[in-house]
Order: sequence, then structure tokens, then C-alpha cells
Amino acid sequence: MGRPGQRDKYNVRSTQQFVMNKKSHKKKQKRRTRNKENIIEDVANTKEDAKDTQAEESEKPKQELCYEIKHSKEMGRYITASRDIKAGEVIIEAPALVVGPCSGCALICLGCYREVDETNITKCTGCKWPLCSRSCPGLGKYTGHSTYECVTLKTITPNYNDIEDLKDSYQAIAPLRCLLLKREDPDKWAAISSMEAHNDIRRARGDIWPMNDRNVVQRLKKWGLEYDDEEIHTVCGILEVNAFEVGGSGANARALYDAAFLLAHDCTPSTTHTDAEHKPGRPLTIRASIPHKAGDIISLCYAYTLQGTLRRREHLKLSKFFECGCRRCADPTELGTQASALRCPRCGARVLPAAPLQPAAPWRCGCGYGAAPAAVQALLRRLTEELEQIDANDVLGFENFLSKYRNVLHDSHYLFLSAKHSLSQLYGKVSDYMIHQMPEELLHRKVEICRDLMKVFDVIEPGYSRLRGITLYELHAPLMVLTTRDFEKKAITKENLRNRLKEIVSYLTESALILGFEPRHSPEGLMAAAARDALKKIKTWEHIIGKIS
Repeated sequence: MGRPGQRDKYNVRSTQQFVMNKKSHKKKQKRRTRNKENIIEDVANTKEDAKDTQAEESEKPKQELCYEIKHSKEMGRYITASRDIKAGEVIIEAPALVVGPCSGCALICLGCYREVDETNITKCTGCKWPLCSRSCPGLGKYTGHSTYECVTLKTITPNYNDIEDLKDSYQAIAPLRCLLLKREDPDKWAAISSMEAHNDIRRARGDIWPMNDRNVVQRLKKWGLEYDDEEIHTVCGILEVNAFEVGGSGANARALYDAAFLLAHDCTPSTTHTDAEHKPGRPLTIRASIPHKAGDIISLCYAYTLQGTLRRREHLKLSKFFECGCRRCADPTELGTQASALRCPRCGARVLPAAPLQPAAPWRCGCGYGAAPAAVQALLRRLTEELEQIDANDVLGFENFLSKYRNVLHDSHYLFLSAKHSLSQLYGKVSDYMIHQMPEELLHRKVEICRDLMKVFDVIEPGYSRLRGITLYELHAPLMVLTTRDFEKKAITKENLRNRLKEIVSYLTESALILGFEPRHSPEGLMAAAARDALKKIKTWEHIIGKIS
């Protein structure tokens, strides 16, 4: 069974997080954190770039696996815990087999995957394809713009007079990098070839196969590269089914990893994963977000956990070629979170799908009110489009959305969760809403929003998940400011002060632990450092109130 991968990519890359349509959401993020470094590039002459992690890997002591591979007719290959696994424990750590641009990406550097300025393009001196800088960390490495790729592309001059066509050509880069491994690194090629491509299913579809034929197969032929059509389609399928989205800080790519692709899907995943962009081989680390007992299935979510059941199942069927029937999908209440619930126009209670695993089933309220599934889907499409039109920094825009549809959507509907998640990170961090300038009313609003999110995150992404780590950090800030103000006004007793500080310490401690698993210089890693600094500062309160804990 193919295993996808999104990188929980709601990981506060600070908000690759949740909105229904991932691509449009990423456009929002680029408005907030656009990286347009452009410089000149040289290709390093090293024939060993495809094997730059082997020495490091060979030095590591071999550890006993904590999982075993199993197989079933329904699930294909998957992995289960071979012993008890603690929350936070590393389950898999593996270097990338191949890394390449995401399908449908903007114009990016082929070495580090950061977007480049279309009006000031820097060209590789070897092959003339776009790069970012003379010191790009991806130059000469198999995880970026390798020497053998540069040699291959040297005779394929990109058309800078047609930028849209150049962008389209990026769809062929990741498949080409897989195919080049057949000659350059047979071991990696063998590992990739063992992955599921679902060719029969994809061939029967009227969209994916023709699209790949047009954008990849014919493109490689136009470039004069001799590869078998079926083999190219197979590689496209392997990438579609098994690739993990990786990167951050303005860079986005997709990568294939050995073993990691075997994790089963669940809409309430039991793991979290992180890729180390700056380490040799760009390794992926999969950790247990919750404890596992021996025999437990080890899972991740192939969809976006903050979408509702309709959207998740639609995504999984279209892109991963199976229909999910997990506990969350089968429960109309989504495990009590009400993440898909609508407001009943008749009585104000919840309108839920009568049979969530059957998209054509009606939606009903306990009072007898009913809604046709087509009407529900049309409503969700319209509201999704409206939400995605809100600027990423528009606090009032998100608040107005919540107010406008408070009688249409349940408080924890996934569209509201998306708006609230954006607000949880905007309050305290953008102009006119800086944390120490916010009035008490807005500080309490941020606390309320974070608590609303935590109620849902504790269910759909329990344990050591980024969503929880980030939101716990966001929750501590307004509580700390409110507590400080109350203390300065002498409006709080010593005992209440101690209790509030204990609560804040607990949030910071867990946030620092969870986000401490992330790369040190990533947004999450920096947030972990900030949480640790905040904990040190709270210690200064102890001479006033005595021991906090």
C-alpha cells in the first residue's frame, strides 16, 4: 500500500497548516514569508554527490528496529510496533532516496527549492537552469542539483522567454531524478522501485495518466531522453503515492524515503515527522506522538487533519487511490470534535452526515431537519473559497468570517478551526496586535481561541504533535501578559499568582519538549528555544511567591 506524505505540513511553517486547498494556502504563506534570493551559480565538480551520506550512515551504530513489516489484503504492507514504544521515541530515521520539486510549484532553485525572482533569474553556469546562489547548499548533492543532473540538463536549455512553460517543465524534474538513479545509484533505484505505483488504478482514471503523459512522458521525449513510457509512468505513480512533502522557510519539495512509506494511514495519526533540510541526505525522522503497545499499527495521516471527513476522503481517493474508513471517518461527530458539523437553521443544534462513509447519504439534525449532500458540498465549496480569499495577515477578516457564519457552522467546524488557527498566530505578532499592546479583551480572545483549538487537537493529533506544541506556546503568551498586569495592579492573590504561573509553566514545558524535536533553526525549533527562555524568566517570580512547582 502506498504511503504518502505530507509533512504534517501544518507545522507552523507557521501555517502551512490548514486550509482546505493546500496550494492556495501556500500562496497565502508566500505573501507572508516570501524568499526571493537570487544569485549566480556554479556547479561543484564531484562525481560522488549521489553517495554523500554513505560514510556518515556507516559510522552510526546499528539499532534494533522497534517495528516489523506486515501485510494484509486490505492494507497492503504496513508496520506495527514490535515492542512498546514511548511517546517521543524515534521509530524511523532515514536519508532521502530522492528529492525534487513539487508538482505545480513556482519557479524555484533546483538546488535548495527556494523561489526565485522571475524578473532576475540566476542561471547555473553548467546547464543554465535556475539556481539561487553561488553558495547554494544543494549544489553537487543528490538531494539538490547534482553533477549528473547538471550534465543531463546541459543539452536541454530552459526557455526563459516562456516562464509558464518553464514552470510546467519542473513537473518532470523529480521523475527524471528518480530515473537517473537507475544508472547513478542502483541501490536507491531498487528501493524506489519496490514502492507501490497503483498503475492499474491510475491508468483507469481519465485525469492522472493523461496529465503525466503530457507533462512528464512527452516532456522527457522532447528533451531527447530515452526512457520507457511505462517506466516513466511508474515513477510518476511512486512519487504521487509515496512522496513526503519536505522543507520550510520558503522552500518546498517532495522526497521519497525508504521504510517511511510503509506507515499506514489514519486520520488521527500516531506519529509526527520532521525532515532535516540542512543535514547530509536530508533525513526524515518519524517519532511516536503517543505511546504504542507491541502490535499497535504505526500510522501517519495522508490528508490534512484539520479538514472535515468529506474533504479528507475526497483527497485520499483522488490522490492516494483508496477510501478511508478509519474510526474518525466512520464517526459522524469525528470522535466528538464536531469538525464537520453544521448549525441547524431550525433549532440551532448539529446537522451531521447520516452515513459519513457514504458521500451520497443525507445530512440530518435530531429535530428532523435534513440537508441534501449536494447542497452541503456546494456550501462548503463557497465558504472555503471565501476563507481562502482572506489575506494571511487580516485579523479582522478572519474574525468577520467567524462572526458571519456562526449560525451556519459549528464552533469547531474545520473551516472555523482554520480561521482560528490563523488568528492564534496573528494575535500578538502583527501590527496593531502586538502582544504587550493588546487590550485585555483581545488577550482573553487569544486565550479562548487557543483553548478551542486545543480541545480538538488533543483528539485529532494527540500527544507530541506540532499542532499541540505550537498552540501551547501561543496559549502561554496572553496568559503571561494578563498575569503580569494583574500582579502590577495588585489584583491577584499570591496563591492565584502561583496557580497561574504553574499553568503557564506546564504549557511552556510541554511546548519546549514537543518543538525541541524539530531542527534547531526551523520556525518550530526557534519557538522551542523561546519557550525555554520564557521558562527561565518565570523562575524570577520565585523570589516573590516562593517555589512555583
